[in-house]
Amino acid sequence: MLLGCVAAAALLRFWGLGHGLPNVYNPDESSILLRALSLGAKTLNPHNFLYPSLFLYVLAAVAGADFVVARALGRVASMKAYETAFLVDPTHLYWLARSVSAVTGTLTVVAVYALARKVGSRGLARSAAALMAVAYIPVRDAHFVKHDVPVALIVVVVVLAAWRVWQMGRVRDSVYAGLLAGAAFAFHFYAMFAVVPVAVGHLLRTRSLKGVVLNRRPWLAAVAFCVAFACLSPYVLIDHDVALRDMAANRQIVVGRAVATYGWFGSGVEHVKLIVGQGAGVGMAVAAIVGVVALLPAGSLAAWLLAFPAAFFLFLSNAWPFGRLENPLYPFIAVLAAAGIHWMARRLRLGTIGAVVLTVACMAQPLAYAIAIDRFFTTDDTRTVARAWIERHVPAGTGIAVPTGTVQLVPTRDSLERTIVRNVGAVNRASRRFQSILALDPYPAPGYDLTWLGRGGGDQDKVYVNPDEVARDPRLTALRDRGVRYVVFNRVTAGETDPLRDRVASLGRLVFRVSPFNHRAGPASEAQLPDYDIRPASDVDRPGPIIEIWDLEREGR
Repeated sequence: MLLGCVAAAALLRFWGLGHGLPNVYNPDESSILLRALSLGAKTLNPHNFLYPSLFLYVLAAVAGADFVVARALGRVASMKAYETAFLVDPTHLYWLARSVSAVTGTLTVVAVYALARKVGSRGLARSAAALMAVAYIPVRDAHFVKHDVPVALIVVVVVLAAWRVWQMGRVRDSVYAGLLAGAAFAFHFYAMFAVVPVAVGHLLRTRSLKGVVLNRRPWLAAVAFCVAFACLSPYVLIDHDVALRDMAANRQIVVGRAVATYGWFGSGVEHVKLIVGQGAGVGMAVAAIVGVVALLPAGSLAAWLLAFPAAFFLFLSNAWPFGRLENPLYPFIAVLAAAGIHWMARRLRLGTIGAVVLTVACMAQPLAYAIAIDRFFTTDDTRTVARAWIERHVPAGTGIAVPTGTVQLVPTRDSLERTIVRNVGAVNRASRRFQSILALDPYPAPGYDLTWLGRGGGDQDKVYVNPDEVARDPRLTALRDRGVRYVVFNRVTAGETDPLRDRVASLGRLVFRVSPFNHRAGPASEAQLPDYDIRPASDVDRPGPIIEIWDLEREGR
């Protein structure tokens, strides 16, 4: 049964793992992997601390191991050749990096089984593993190069270590739990809440707060926590000024915006909606509530199991409702739901068959969503379709204006060099990545003279024009002066308006359009971008927004 759950979990997480490639439409994926690949060239300092560093080191180690294997098999002759292969086609490395999430997501099912065995019978543990295998948001997020799915695994392992602290109370158990909690914190800052079950384990062991303070084991666990974090994410401490700056920026994005929008503890309702409506489904969520009620009389057992999810949900109640942030909760939701299912089966005298039926019923909704998103991942994104059209119909070197987050095109070598010189002063001041791209021989083709529609950023390879300012110009001078012939637009909803699009439509002609929607869609239908917190809908046939390409020369070619 456990092997069956693991196999199902692996299938759901690896199915569609190469979605979009060689294009990468989630900006977090590219920024995380590129930062990881930059490590080791001159320093292990990532120079960016929106997240701690351990996940970056893991990805760098995976890439390093892949290079060693590729070199041993004769696929590449040198590190330079390996880097060139990535710049020409990054598919292989992105697939490997995503596999880290898929593998850890699959292993979490095993960890959930072990966690549930501390709570109840083997049948209860099987139910928990099955529920975790199909939970929608963990399945979806296992397809991306992100921290959240690996963090969920290590948090469960920390809670299992806290159980050993409670039940056995040996020095090595405390040290082991502290080291694991420090490793979790080094994976993601929000995993600091993993210290709560460790502290609760010590409290349950000593049975008094005074006993915790006077006992050396909790202090050893605290020292182990600090040592693990310092060793696994050292530059957070060494480069603390930058780290504090980036942590403050991340806090504003995740916590500050949530508090400003929903008030203190107000976003908890939004997270519950995501859990019930998508991640766990109605049946699993209701069963989890029953499980909490059923476990509360157990006292110490409930305190140990609920310590992390209770503390973490308080954090989520003040965090922006991103579904990916909820990943560490789902292992506990699965265990609690299994406990609720088996409690109901006993109370209603349904027996083993009844527990199996209830488990399958709770699996139905998230499994349907998981299968739908996997099928979605295997369908070409609208941005991929649009890129193929451009490469077939638009001559290389043509000027094209594109918004951020849309069709990914290759800039010509000349335009990239001009842009870098404009942004940083000289080519030799560009990042190592862009210097390597410029040195490619042969250079990727076809390339285009790209102008970006946006309000700017720190990108060395982009020149931005403000779309609001361009829309007010009746002749689109800012675009024409840059030699722009084609303008690309993307819309997330069918009825979305865009002043610049309206201006371009009055001067040019529509030459290409691809939509993710089918005949059932209405003006308010919303496109399904794979990492958006939108459950799969019947009116959307493929990922990506509506893409339109307009030719500023009415007569065409």
